[in-house]
Amino acid sequence: MTVNMTAKRKIFPLKTALMTCGVLSSLFLSGCSASAIKYSGYMAEGFTDSLLRPSAAPLQSQEPLSIEQVRVRALTHNSEYARSQAQLLETVRKAGVRGKELLPTAYANSYGTWRNNTSASVGEKVNETNSDAAREFYTAQDQGVAISNYTASWDLLELGLSSFKSNRRKINAYSEGEQNTYMCNKLIVDVENAYWRAVAFEQAEAKSEWLKGRIEYALELSKTRAQENPDTVLQELMFQREIIDINRWYQSLYRSLLSSKPDLARLMNLPAGAQFDLQSTELPYDLGELAGQDALSLISTAYRNRPEIRKSRYVADLTALKNKEDLWRLLPAMRLFVGGNNDTNSFLLNQDFVSAGASLSWDLMRLGQIPSLRRKGALSFEHDQLQTQVMASAIMGQVMIAREQIQKLTYDVSLASTARSVQDDITSRFKESVKQETQAETYLVKEQLMRELVTLRQQMAQADLHTANARLQQSVGLVPLCQAPEPMNYAAPIFAPEYTRS
Repeated sequence: MTVNMTAKRKIFPLKTALMTCGVLSSLFLSGCSASAIKYSGYMAEGFTDSLLRPSAAPLQSQEPLSIEQVRVRALTHNSEYARSQAQLLETVRKAGVRGKELLPTAYANSYGTWRNNTSASVGEKVNETNSDAAREFYTAQDQGVAISNYTASWDLLELGLSSFKSNRRKINAYSEGEQNTYMCNKLIVDVENAYWRAVAFEQAEAKSEWLKGRIEYALELSKTRAQENPDTVLQELMFQREIIDINRWYQSLYRSLLSSKPDLARLMNLPAGAQFDLQSTELPYDLGELAGQDALSLISTAYRNRPEIRKSRYVADLTALKNKEDLWRLLPAMRLFVGGNNDTNSFLLNQDFVSAGASLSWDLMRLGQIPSLRRKGALSFEHDQLQTQVMASAIMGQVMIAREQIQKLTYDVSLASTARSVQDDITSRFKESVKQETQAETYLVKEQLMRELVTLRQQMAQADLHTANARLQQSVGLVPLCQAPEPMNYAAPIFAPEYTRS
């Protein structure tokens, strides 16, 4: 009876281990059997219908959109910005996880062995020196055994370095927040540019059919007059050329605005073909007090508010943090471990037992690398410092260019407004002359076309001015809805980014 029980204890764990090994092998082999998929146009169409098109969000109302509504809509639904926001939230979540470094490394291990004969060896008494002494064969292990263990270990050096990891996650969160602010700034500038150009496009589109009719009417009238009076043929042909040239200039400006509404729809992540109107019928002239500040004030404001400046400082902090961590890693490594074990060998006195231990190792040869590590770290930190200086210089240039553009475009808008005022007066006088039959109606059509041309030029100049103002706001880091966030809900790192060459 005892022999049978021993045989079962030998066989059953072995069968269990072999079955487990077989199941795992089948899973691994099934994973290796996976093959690559070549996507066809039909499969891509299904992917588009199921994922890409539903991601576009339709408008909840058909009311005309103001610039404020478009800004909020873009920040809420723009796909690229939404991805950036989701990534930032995940980074902040990881930065807020505390105490994880104190948990041990835990792993489970199980394996089985089998041999076709007995694992036996020869035993000999120590005090026997006679070579003819009797030898006894014995075994201390079953033919088939299964061994399992679960071990938890703590790396004391890694525990000491956990503060570096925690600070690194926090700095990464801060840095990613600044990158998110930069993307917000860029998105708002794109929205401003597309919105005001779309406003100009809508106003031009409203009169496009009327202008076409008036131009065709004037050309036909001029041709009729030329046929009735051959002496005026050359004069009428020159008039027709003027009309065509003015219309070509107008159509060229009009075509340059055709992409404005599709661009705005893309920025707002609207479904394809979505129709919408804009609320503004006249572009405002007031740019706010920022456009009137002097260059030095604007540059100082930019250095305080540009997210790229703060991000470059975080990059330098990460480099200095890495330099210190590299030096800490030269300390001796000590590991503690504790685990539970099970061995099915029937010859053992204790088949279940708990084990614990400690190990200490120190690579003394790496201590000679300390001077080179310090030099390399100092050079990396100095490189980051220089990058910040280069970025500051670039930002200063951007501010100066944006300010100069506003001054130039302000003058262009003033000229365009004057041109429109003059053309309005000319058109109204020709209108009165046509009523009194002192001028031909064809000349009134030409002046009406010129009026629409200078009006469109004025609207485009104003749109360019508003875009330049948005770029000035971006250059100083004061874009509406994109101000730098308050400190996040976790403590700022107490690490001081000081690292000097030695």
